[in-house]
This record gives sequence, structure tokens and C-alpha cells, in this order.
Amino acid sequence: MKKATMATAIGNLVEWYEYGIYSYTAAIIGAQFFPEESSSVALLYGFAVFAISFFFRPLGGIIFGSIGDRLGRKKILIVTILMMSFATAFIGIVPNYESVGVIAPLLLIVMRMVQGLAAGGEYTGASVFMNESAPNSRRGLFTSLLESGSLLGYILGSVFVAILTTTLSSDQMSAWGWRIPFICSLPLALVGMYVRTKIDDTPTFIKMKNDNDLSKQPLKEMFSTARKPLVISFLCVAFANGAYYTLLTYLPSYFETQVGLTTMESLVVTTSGMVFMMILFPIFGILADRYGRVKFLLLSALLAIISAIPIISFVSGGSSSGPLVGFFALGIIVAIFIGVFPSTLPMLFPNRVRNSAYGISYNISTAIFGGGAPFIITSMQNATGNKLMPAFYLIVTALMAIVSIMLLPKSVKVDSASRGGITDIKTQDVI
Repeated sequence: MKKATMATAIGNLVEWYEYGIYSYTAAIIGAQFFPEESSSVALLYGFAVFAISFFFRPLGGIIFGSIGDRLGRKKILIVTILMMSFATAFIGIVPNYESVGVIAPLLLIVMRMVQGLAAGGEYTGASVFMNESAPNSRRGLFTSLLESGSLLGYILGSVFVAILTTTLSSDQMSAWGWRIPFICSLPLALVGMYVRTKIDDTPTFIKMKNDNDLSKQPLKEMFSTARKPLVISFLCVAFANGAYYTLLTYLPSYFETQVGLTTMESLVVTTSGMVFMMILFPIFGILADRYGRVKFLLLSALLAIISAIPIISFVSGGSSSGPLVGFFALGIIVAIFIGVFPSTLPMLFPNRVRNSAYGISYNISTAIFGGGAPFIITSMQNATGNKLMPAFYLIVTALMAIVSIMLLPKSVKVDSASRGGITDIKTQDVI
């Protein structure tokens, strides 16, 4: 389990490390690859390129989900971490617009597409792997560590960029400094790939392979055997990642544009909040293992509905403590859900189509409600002038989560895994 945990968590760490460094270098990237535009338009183009990867996540979920169900859970973890890391490192050496003209932004877009494909298989593949490897009584703990790894990667990326920004001049940072964090992702990923080659596939997949029970067409089969779990997963992830990305990608800019914080103040607030959440994830994972998952999922969604408007009102109300208190308060609510749902959703799907079905439902919902969160909220706010739009977005996605929770079955047949492999297949409470 130590090897499995390290092998799966490090992939999420690399993925979110890239999100962190891109988010905080987007302005420079925009200027380097779209120099003929104004600074604001160049920044917009930089974030548009960032968003491209989300549109390719569902395709990655389809491709790698099918591979995971047909050829092995382990195989996709090795491929996705290589794709993600090499694409990230390549961004660090892509010549800018001044050097090669329009080829520069085209290469940047292609690398973001590759990253999107890899990300579409990485998280869900790692989540399925961990769910099938962990003892049933501790699934919540081990799967929550994947989420802690994600935030650790984002924190490392953002702090790395912050250190470079304070130690290098603005000209040095624009000329070559921004490339360093991208190139440095490669050694980290190579370590992760090495660890992943040293682990066995999951007991569930090994048993299906030995019994000659692998699906030849998992994408087709899932629509006949997993329709209800597909809906549950889609609705549940809408809140999980809608709230997650609102907190991590929208609120930092909201603090600067609507609340008046400086960039460094916003970074301090969000980084300290992420460290706090990183600690909370395994705590709620352990509690869910002991007391049941549905209680915590429902608690999180209800708290979001009740408190989103008061919290965002306090954040934007002018109090000096508003951003920090508000981020921590929302962080607790989101951490409850994020710490619990990874141990719930994958096990709803039949073994034969688990990778494919979870990969597709998760990534489509993430592309719409996660990656689309900043755009949706900003568009609504610009149209109405209402500063409470982040709260309304959280409420709508939380209502979707409640619908999904009401649809959850009381139990499913799951594999009881141990260090020696599969011991039996039994009915176990999911929630």
C-alpha cells in the first residue's frame, strides 16, 4: 500500500504542479506567445490555452479508460505520467512568437492538448487503482491521499514561481525564468514513473484476467451495465470539482479584482488555505471509513447551500480578514466532500467497465463544471454586476450533488482485497 499510494499520488502531484506553474505564469506566457495583442488580451489568450486541456480530458478518459479495462490499470498510469511530464517540460523549451512566429502558439496548444489527454486518464486511473488496491475498511484514507498529493503539487508549483519572481528581475523572468519550473517537472515525473513500474496491478484486475473475464468493448458495455452510476458520478463531480476549481482557480483572481488584495496577499491566503485543506482530506477520509460516506457528502453539500452567500458576502464586504476567513471556511466545506467522494464513486461501477465509465463521467463533468467554473462565474458576474455569483454557482452545483447522493445505492458488490490479493467478493456498504 505504501508503494501504491506513492505511485498514484505522485502522478496527481505532477498534474497539479503543472496547473500551479501555468496559472501563475499565464501573463508571461500570454506575452511570449501572443505579443501583438494588448496585455489584457494576451493574458486572456494565455488562459484560453490553459482551458484547452479541459476539452481534451473526456477524450483522454475514453482512451485510457478503455485501455485500463482491457489491458490493465497499471499500464495507463505509466503512460499518462510520461505524457504529462514530457508535454510540461516541452512547454519550457518551446521557442516564443518572436523566434518562430505562429508556430510558437501552435506548439503550445498541441502540448496543452497532450496534457489534457493525459490528465483525462491520470486522475481517474489513479483513483480506480487505489480503490481496488486498498483494504475496504481504509479506502477513504488511501484515496484521500490522492487529493492531498494534488494540492501539494499545486502548492509546490505556485511557491516555485513565487520564489523565482522575487529573486529574478522582471526581464529575466520574462526572458527565461518562467521556463525553469516547466523543465523541472521532468525529473519529478521520471521518479514517479520508476515507482509505478515497480508495483503490481490491482487484485481486481489480476483476478478478472486470470478468470478470462475482461471486457472486450468496455465503452459499449458500460451503457448497458452502468447507466445509473454514470449519472450519479456526473452530478457528484459537478459539485466536487465545481467547488474545487472555484476555490483554487477563480477566488485568487476574485480577491485581486473584486476585493483589492495584491497578488502576493492573494497567494498567501490561497496557499495557506490549501495547506489547511491538504491536512483535512485524510482526516475526513478516515472519518468516512468509520462512520459512513453519505453523511459527510450530504453535510458538505448542505453547508455549501446554507453558507455560500454569507461567506462570499463577508469576503467581499471590506473586512481585512474576509478573504482569509472566507477561504478557510469554504475550504472546510469543500474538504469534507473532496476527502470522501474518491472512495465512493469508482466502486459504484462494475469491475469490467470501471475505468472507462468513471473516466468518462468524471472528465465530462470536470470539463464543464470544473474547468468552466471561472468562465461561467465571470460571465454571470459581468452580465449582472453581482459579486455573489461565486456563491450562486456553489449552490447550484451543491443541489446537483444532493440529487446524486439521493440516487446512491446502499451497497454494491466489491472485491475484498488484502496483501495476498482477492480474498472474496462480497456485498459492502458504499455509503
